[in-house]
Amino acid sequence: MFCPDCLNLPVADNDRVKQKASYIQDNYLNHPELLQLLEEFGSVHVIASLLNEMNGGAHGMMTENRMPFKKFLYATPLLKNVYEGADAFEKYFDPNDTDVQETVDERVDALLRADTVLIPILNQIQEDFVVTIEQTPGIGDWLDFYGNHDFLHSEYWFCSERCMRATLAARTSIAEDFLEQQELFRSFDKPAKDDIETVRDYGDFWYGFIVSLGFAATLEDTTKNALTTDFPDEVTIFDIEEFRNCIDQVLEQELTARTEQDYRPISLDEDDFDTCGEHVFGDDWGKVKDCILVTESNLDAHPLYFRIEGRQEMKLPNWRASRPVPVSFILYPDYYTILLERQIYPLLKNGDEPHSREILSDLTAKRGHEFERYVYEYLNEAVDEAWFSCKTAKQNGNEVDVVFVHDGTVYFVEVKFVLPTLNMLSQRGIQDVNEKFDGLIFNEESDDGGKPFPEKVDAWRSVDAGADVIHTPSTNKDNRQWISVPDEWRELEYEMLVVSNFVPSYLKKQEVRFLTDLELYQWIENGDDVFYDILN
Repeated sequence: MFCPDCLNLPVADNDRVKQKASYIQDNYLNHPELLQLLEEFGSVHVIASLLNEMNGGAHGMMTENRMPFKKFLYATPLLKNVYEGADAFEKYFDPNDTDVQETVDERVDALLRADTVLIPILNQIQEDFVVTIEQTPGIGDWLDFYGNHDFLHSEYWFCSERCMRATLAARTSIAEDFLEQQELFRSFDKPAKDDIETVRDYGDFWYGFIVSLGFAATLEDTTKNALTTDFPDEVTIFDIEEFRNCIDQVLEQELTARTEQDYRPISLDEDDFDTCGEHVFGDDWGKVKDCILVTESNLDAHPLYFRIEGRQEMKLPNWRASRPVPVSFILYPDYYTILLERQIYPLLKNGDEPHSREILSDLTAKRGHEFERYVYEYLNEAVDEAWFSCKTAKQNGNEVDVVFVHDGTVYFVEVKFVLPTLNMLSQRGIQDVNEKFDGLIFNEESDDGGKPFPEKVDAWRSVDAGADVIHTPSTNKDNRQWISVPDEWRELEYEMLVVSNFVPSYLKKQEVRFLTDLELYQWIENGDDVFYDILN
């Protein structure tokens, strides 16, 4: 674990630093640049620019398998803030004035970049994700706070970072390893896209996207609040999709004519919007519309579609002077809307069908069995020797998921695949992960009757060399084979590992180490040092 005092570092007073961080965030980083943009250019231009950023980020996620956090996570709550105060700012806009919109786009992009650097440090201070080291005592302006201190990551941050890497990639430097990890350990059996018939089929096919988006959307409370909506009980994901398909048909010509890398949202008349809604949802359209259309008076809607209310110059006949008139229309950020449909899935109750959260829980359990097999199959090809689903006796044995030998050490492995924990940029989320693994691995406060993993390994270490044990080398569970315990299982140095898609904040507990499947691959394939002891 990280111990700054042991390294004789000048640790700043934690309470004082948190007070200073709160003061800076409230007085200097509470989006003054955004207010200036609104005062200078009006709300319509800023809304259009934020939607452009969000739509471009969604396109990157869908086509390049990357999660652009600044565009996906930070723009959405900002957009709702703009809607909340839209009446206080000018609403006039000229859709043909591309120079103004380009200027706004550049400044919004700069605003979002600042949000991803300065504000996260302040949030990390509040959640103890960093240890603040005072390098230059003194009083200056608020920017000096960043220059006068170093912010060293704590074990909480490291836990969040490891989980994000294994779930979202999150860093371009590991993109290739992440894709290999997905191929090796996450190629789960699922229905073909054309065979999706039920809500469960949908969740099964899109599982990876759904859980990744759910994980990303709840990293911070501001984003979580902006992306949490209570939909009517009877609405299913197929209804949401059918409605969007209807919108696509209305806008077919505009969508087809759009050039590549043009992520501007497309506008449509609210009458057409309502026609599609009534066609799909019938008498329930009013309730559903309130759930999916963000307006100045409806900020709690899920940000799928957006009403713009502004003023635009209207040319009058007979050479009379033009004048500004009120206009209202719907903006449809198509890539972002499609992406959020996956994020919506866990929120839907699905009428007579099971709740989406129940479905995801069942699908996670199903994937857990496949995940165990994939970890074994990879190790069986990559290391000296590997055994799967090993038991000391046919009935009620001390089963260990995988045993393998690598570089003169025998590793006893417990494999777990879990539904990603929410709020992973907060102490609360990290503590939830720790409690989950305390129960799964060490049987703390658990009544499932299973033995703690260290006890299982102790039982294996006490088995006589040459004793008969069972393992399952093939995908057929009935094809179990008796083998004799190899001498090296007792003679070699040994380690206890947990390999999972998530890890707790403690690096080692009761001599058990925790690795993500990504780290397992990086260790075996690349020789990376993933057995962390001290965080530097």
